[in-house]
Amino acid sequence: MSEAQPKRVLVAEDELVAQKVARRCLEAMGYAVLVVSDGAAAVNAWAQRGFSLVLMDLQMDRMDGLEAAREIRRQEQRPGQRVPIFGLSASAARDEWVHCTAAGMDGLLIKPLQRARLHQALMELGLAPPGPAGAENPSEAQSVLEPADLVTLRAKFGSDTAFVQRLCQTFLASVGPLVNELRRAAEASERTLVRTLAHRIKGAGTNLHAHRIAILAARIESEAASMSPSELSQAIDALGRAFDEIATRIASELQ
Repeated sequence: MSEAQPKRVLVAEDELVAQKVARRCLEAMGYAVLVVSDGAAAVNAWAQRGFSLVLMDLQMDRMDGLEAAREIRRQEQRPGQRVPIFGLSASAARDEWVHCTAAGMDGLLIKPLQRARLHQALMELGLAPPGPAGAENPSEAQSVLEPADLVTLRAKFGSDTAFVQRLCQTFLASVGPLVNELRRAAEASERTLVRTLAHRIKGAGTNLHAHRIAILAARIESEAASMSPSELSQAIDALGRAFDEIATRIASELQ
């Protein structure tokens, strides 16, 4: 950035791996980043002003991204105070775009966040200079036969193997407990909590290019209400095995 002080971006995201990916992409482009974990915290942070952009995950606890965006728009008093807000979602469904627009957002960015797509959106807002976003090789190949596409993950962050290792460690440390909590929620027949936890696991898997775990978690999220207890238990067991495979792959390849 040409200014002495970098532009500030507020990121509202409740999943730890996605937080790290968003921060990494933005800081690599020269932005200062503040990360919060829910919509209510995002509204409070925005109220302090000084942000050039808000990135808002659509599904969060306490207050989701759509509600937070509506609240920010309600509190804005003058046209010059309007801050651009982009939604963050793993889904590119048209309904997501419609909901974002209705909430006063300026667009939707699909997770896992890609620097080139983010840069294009920022250029359209006049928040980034024209030109390439920097080194990135976001392969579109998504093999569900592999526990995690570590080749694409490495390529995405160039030669920064230390960051990739930290990202993988964050994934293991956060998703392992979520899988256990998911199993307990299923045993207690708390289907709403099951869907919430599965959504978070899906997000972590998507950001790590762990496609198999993302697909398994997405099925639980979408079908939990209609699954029998035995079907749900089997689905969670498959998710647990996928997580164990990812942990083994990470341990063997990222030492």
